[in-house]
Amino acid sequence: MKSLLTTAIVIVGLAGSAFAQTNADSSGRAKPLVDENTRQEVRQKANEVDEKLSEEIERSRNYMQNNQLSWFQPGNLFLGGGVGFGVTNSKVYTDINARLGYFFQPGFAAGLRYDYDRLVGNQYHARQAGIFARYYPFRTRVSSFVGASISSGREFSENIPINTKATYTSVGLELGVMFWILHRVGAEVSYEGNFYNKFDAAVGRGKGGRLKFGVNYYFGQIGRRGVQMAQ
Repeated sequence: MKSLLTTAIVIVGLAGSAFAQTNADSSGRAKPLVDENTRQEVRQKANEVDEKLSEEIERSRNYMQNNQLSWFQPGNLFLGGGVGFGVTNSKVYTDINARLGYFFQPGFAAGLRYDYDRLVGNQYHARQAGIFARYYPFRTRVSSFVGASISSGREFSENIPINTKATYTSVGLELGVMFWILHRVGAEVSYEGNFYNKFDAAVGRGKGGRLKFGVNYYFGQIGRRGVQMAQ
């Protein structure tokens, strides 16, 4: 942040010198506000800041490459589950979720998911199953991820007749962080927003936003010789 601020100041200084006007001294001769020596010093400082910033970026990139977990490489399989909590119209609902994923590209995984929702203090509950995709841009022991999913589900409540199938489709968007805790285990926290094409009036359109806590177990790469444990 300090380097970025310094760079911004230098750029402003260069812009000011480029558009600086001249004024006259006591002899009536035109004199530039910024002389050539000052401009040269500013350019030199800008180059030094640029080199320092490039070094920091390269150092960060090397750290990521040298310390990334093998979990996120193609061929790795993982199984995860967790709980979630949400609030809508002053009502609290809980969510139990499970997922099975496979990494097709470095940091990119896709798979199957299952969710079970229940509204606290109400007979409403829902279950849904679908597919999801995730991308982990940072893949060290503290890893961030973004995800999306599409699921098909069914609702049950006192407002829905037993013989009526109240089905719906939901689309989810997720943002979270995962922490390495054991050899092949990671814990994660995320926020997911869901958007439904149908909903039960007892729940309300606000149903969908939830804070989720979960755990993933990484089996390792699946190759011709079977499962190779991740390191």
